[in-house]
Amino acid sequence: MNSDDKPISDDPFALVDPQLWLITSATENRRSGLIATFVKKASIVPDCPRFVIGLAHQHETCRLIEESGSCVLHLFSREQSNWVEQFGVPSGSQTDKFKSTSTQTIKTGAPVLSDAICAFDCQVERSWEIGDRSLFLLQVVETKMLNPGFPLRFSDMWNMVSTELRQTLSTLLVRDQQIDRQAIKIWRGEID
Repeated sequence: MNSDDKPISDDPFALVDPQLWLITSATENRRSGLIATFVKKASIVPDCPRFVIGLAHQHETCRLIEESGSCVLHLFSREQSNWVEQFGVPSGSQTDKFKSTSTQTIKTGAPVLSDAICAFDCQVERSWEIGDRSLFLLQVVETKMLNPGFPLRFSDMWNMVSTELRQTLSTLLVRDQQIDRQAIKIWRGEID
């Protein structure tokens, strides 16, 4: 093993470097989006593509997916790294996260960001509550290649954003961990 093969951290979770996804949803009069890493292909069958996503209950996008039964999953590149702040920091219930962003719709009517690499338009097949999150099994009803590029990964984003944004994201993460910890403990029956 040479020096380049050493793990960057003693924390095994630091070895997991997921792609960043932008998930959008809408109802007749509301739309929102968020940045997520809990997105996983759930089928190897080419004619039955599916994903599983996990979203925390406190996010407006989660509520919109529950109401509309649909969402769009986007992969995006370093060139759209500003979306991390645009869709990951403000509350979708208080801010139009889509201003200054070109959108379109395809099959389900959920917003598709035109500058993304690709979009997976999805309908909810089933959902489960697991305390801090809702898991959604999604049927892909349409895909669209939008632009060339390589998907942005969490570590790349973390290393390229400003110190100020990193601090803001860290603060939001701690806040969400506290909310999620409480929800998990209630779901497990550890507290009332």
